[in-house]
Amino acid sequence: MVIKLLWDLLVGVPATLTREILAHIKEEIDQEMLTTEGSIRQRLQELQVMLESGEITEEEYDDLEAKLIERLKAIRQHNRGQGG
Repeated sequence: MVIKLLWDLLVGVPATLTREILAHIKEEIDQEMLTTEGSIRQRLQELQVMLESGEITEEEYDDLEAKLIERLKAIRQHNRGQGG
């Protein structure tokens, strides 16, 4: 019983939090809540850390990175169109 509790605390909770973070990032991308280059760069850095720590797979990283870079390009194009 104690071992299961420790296992849940050490492995289960971080895994659950990682899934929640990924879901939140996906939601932000889908809802286009990431509206500045800085916010997207921050998310890219967070994804890199998660990949390096083994919290996400290379496939998950590649998928989210591609979406974030696409969003970054759209923001840059929009800013150029407004003279900014």
